[in-house]
Formats: sequence, structure tokens, C-alpha cells
Amino acid sequence: VLVFDQIWGSPAPSKVIAFSWQLLYDRIPTRANLEVRGLLGTDLPWECVGCVGSAESSIHLFLRCPSAMMMWYEVFRWLGVVIVIPPPLFLLFEVLRGFARNVKLRQGFLIIWHATLWCLWKVRNNSIFANGSFVPKIIVDEIKVMSWKWCLTRMNLSPCLFYEWTWDPGDCLQR
Repeated sequence: VLVFDQIWGSPAPSKVIAFSWQLLYDRIPTRANLEVRGLLGTDLPWECVGCVGSAESSIHLFLRCPSAMMMWYEVFRWLGVVIVIPPPLFLLFEVLRGFARNVKLRQGFLIIWHATLWCLWKVRNNSIFANGSFVPKIIVDEIKVMSWKWCLTRMNLSPCLFYEWTWDPGDCLQR
């Protein structure tokens, strides 16, 4: 319950926070959710775009898909966090919050968490509607760009060049 209260305190854009909140409640239009609501035709694919063969549910798409797991491990490696990915998304949120040593770092990590979810969802939609590709390395690069822009515009950070951000976001966040 604490996660649901704290998610709104993030400096991420409000539409992204709303998306993350819906995701934690499993209310986003994944193929599994659309099928439950009777909105997915039987002739349409039900598989995850990141790994053909598994049903596209929220937990699968954002945590259990091998492509998503590779993406998360890359993000955590970039942040300098060694982790075993926990089963629910809200625990991942708590892990990032708990790893931060101060308020600025915590807010920056929350922006990165939101950017990760948002980029993954955008890539998923692009794969379905525009024949895009689902490549974890490209997603991580998008996460770095998006989170850097959001942190610079929403957190009153000292100037931080993009190459500094990609090297060590924690250093930029603690200035």
C-alpha cells in the first residue's frame, strides 16, 4: 500500500506516473487483459512481442519476458545495483527507493524506474502497431536519454552532460 502512496511523489511526468499506477493495479491494456474483457479477437495474436510463445500479461511483459529481464539487468548494472529481480513490480520500486542514500538520488531512481516502464510500453506498442523491433539494448539507450531529460527539467540538477549521465547517473543526482 505504501508504494501506491509514494508513486505520486515522483518528479516524473504525470501521464507516466498514471501509467505506472495503472500497471501496478494491472489495468493496462495488455493482450491478456484485453482478452479477459472480451476485446481481443480470436484471430489476433496473444503472444508477447519480446518473446514469442508466452502470453502477454503485465507481469510477463514488464518482468518475466527474457527481453524485459535483460533490459532490467542492464538498467541496474548502469545504476551500480546488484539485484535478483523480485516477482512483483512494486517490490522493484521499493528496491530502487531503498538503494538510494538521499532524497535527490531516490527521486532520480524513481524517474529511471518510471522511464523504464514507459519506454518498455512504448517499444511494445511500436512493435505491435508500427512493426518496430524489441531490442533490450536500444530500450536501455532510450531509458537513459528520457530519464536524463526528465531529471534535468524536473529536478533542478546541477548541469550534467549526457555522457556523464550514461557513465554514472548517481554522480549527476548527488551534485
